[in-house]
Amino acid sequence: MSTEITPFEGARSNATGRNTGGLALRAARGTYRRAHRHRRHLPPLAGSFALACYGQALTAAPHGTLGAAGLDLALPMAVVGWQRWRAKKPYTSRYAQFLERHRMLPTPPSTKRKPMTRGEVIRVGAAAAGAGTMVTLMPILHDGAFQPPMTGWWAAGTLCCAIPWWFRRRIRGTGPTVSGQDPRVERWEQRVGSARGALAGSRLGDPVDRPEAGAWEAVIQLDSGRQTADQAIAATSLIASAYDLPVTSIAIEKAPSGITSQARFLVFEKNPLKNVPVFPGPSALDTTTGIATLGLHIDGSPGLYQMWRPGWGAVHTHISGATGAGKSALLRSLFAIERHSGLITSWGGDPQEGKSFGFWQDYLSYFAPGIDECMGMLIAADTELTRRSKASAVSIWYDADGDKMYGDTDWTPTPEEPLIVVTIDEWQDVWGTYPEALELAVRIAILGRKVGIKLRLVTHLPTLESLGSERLRQPLTAGNSIAFRTTARSAGYVVNLPADPNDIPAVWPPEGDDDTTMLGLPTSGMGYLKGPQERAAMFRGWSPEKSSIATRWAKTGTPAEIPTEAANEIGPLYTGWRDRLEARRRGELPEVPGVTDTDVDLDDEGEEQEKPKKRSAAPKTRRSAGPVIKPATMPSFGATPAAAGADFDKLLAASSSTPARGEKKRQIIAYLHEHGESTTGIIADRTGIAMSTVSSTLIRAAKNGEIADLGHGKWGPITVAA
Repeated sequence: MSTEITPFEGARSNATGRNTGGLALRAARGTYRRAHRHRRHLPPLAGSFALACYGQALTAAPHGTLGAAGLDLALPMAVVGWQRWRAKKPYTSRYAQFLERHRMLPTPPSTKRKPMTRGEVIRVGAAAAGAGTMVTLMPILHDGAFQPPMTGWWAAGTLCCAIPWWFRRRIRGTGPTVSGQDPRVERWEQRVGSARGALAGSRLGDPVDRPEAGAWEAVIQLDSGRQTADQAIAATSLIASAYDLPVTSIAIEKAPSGITSQARFLVFEKNPLKNVPVFPGPSALDTTTGIATLGLHIDGSPGLYQMWRPGWGAVHTHISGATGAGKSALLRSLFAIERHSGLITSWGGDPQEGKSFGFWQDYLSYFAPGIDECMGMLIAADTELTRRSKASAVSIWYDADGDKMYGDTDWTPTPEEPLIVVTIDEWQDVWGTYPEALELAVRIAILGRKVGIKLRLVTHLPTLESLGSERLRQPLTAGNSIAFRTTARSAGYVVNLPADPNDIPAVWPPEGDDDTTMLGLPTSGMGYLKGPQERAAMFRGWSPEKSSIATRWAKTGTPAEIPTEAANEIGPLYTGWRDRLEARRRGELPEVPGVTDTDVDLDDEGEEQEKPKKRSAAPKTRRSAGPVIKPATMPSFGATPAAAGADFDKLLAASSSTPARGEKKRQIIAYLHEHGESTTGIIADRTGIAMSTVSSTLIRAAKNGEIADLGHGKWGPITVAA
């Protein structure tokens, strides 16, 4: 049974599809399509035909020799101009880019266009010389390009110029194969941009060779609307696998233009960071911007680290890495920079009794060996934070109109009020022994920025579990984050690292089968740096200095110190640390003021009373309530402007009032009943009572059954436990 197919309603029964028009029109259309398809291969023929017509015209002209001489001058100028244009770089300055966007400057060549090679210069120069010679001979011999025997010579010269051009731009098949492409682009399409690749649908722009041997870079064109530069950064290890390179040899970061559908791809077959960058000395800090240079990125650009932001305050830091990854060497470089700045005072706490800091323990402004001393350093920093906060609240300044103003909102370090950098190594050991250390660290990280107190914590892993608190993670990740090599994979990063630091090898692999120069050398100092630039490129810190040079940095310089009134306000924790250090070196174990020197209890009215110290041969075990801290006296605010006068005295007198007898205990318990579960530090902060008083009150109230001890430094009303 046959079925007749008829045109649908409204269609023209005489339609012939694409074969409309006459034979000549179809031939012209086909010729145009083929010419457009192979337009890259037509310039030699088009140029030859144009010069042939010009030579024929010169042959017929009465004074054709003059026109040929003009062409002889124009051809070498064109070759030189084209060579210079190919060597021209895109506009980089902000003003040139602005003028170029408004079409007020010539369009520069794209990054895909490379300078002319020596072979290209020879080929172009030979073609220009041959064309000029033959065009000059045409009017002299009165033989045009379309007259024999000149036609044969012209055709031979045209082929000699066109064949190299066609070979380099030879016609490739239009099928699914990608043979003939740059092998680096071809590998991307096969292993990364394919349907089963890490970034399906992405494309790699034409690679551009870098000055380093075997190095190149390209722009990754991501699938717009489905992929972003962050996804490309997260796929760094997979892309390194696609190119059979270690993760330390490539870098993927956001495009300088800020376009989220593009990423910058850097490849170094020979990693330049194998040559450890040499520490240039304390001059690595720019005191105007507060930015220091801590090393080099893989592309040779400086690794920037921010100490403070002018007018904004301190910038906190988190450093992580395994043993031998380079943390201690980086800290020693930072100590040298800070000591010679004149605007920074360095406080260092080392639970390992000073092993991490080495000889620097004698040249810091405050050194805390051991976990107890680290806890005391946090208390000292918190005391100074309170003093500075109250002093800045009553500071006086005059605006542009000459009016008197109270309260300083901007902070920039000065020799009189330097930046305090509190560095604590092995932070997980401190808060694991003293849970209250977390509350103090959170308070310093949140409030210390405005008064110039910087917190720099060092752990083994870049994870939340190492820091101990989500509230501590937030202010730290807003500043500097440095992640060196780790010995365990990290499920959750503190920062958005381009790859797991565990992928960084412990030693340098050989480059080639016969390379043994780097065999067994460690990769100390290699890692990722998130600073003011937030770059994802691999980074390596400065190399450790020789002992003779390193100790000279420690002994010289003019380190900043906090004012005398501030030191007196903190008390023996700060003023007596050197005496306690000498006692430790003699084999003694001195008491840490406010941490291990006294036991504090409360009487029935809630007031503090001192009990005899308890001594036991057994090791002391810390309770969840944390250390017993000796209460500090009311801060005196330290130095204030002389213009404060009576206004400041009134504020000082008002702040010195204390609750009535027994009122502290009732206030603490009332807070728990009103707010439910809380921690020691939060209660102290909300009620304005000293942390030592709050801790002792909670311990005694829990023993009497008035509140519930929920463990890990948390407390609640008795109804919560029920």
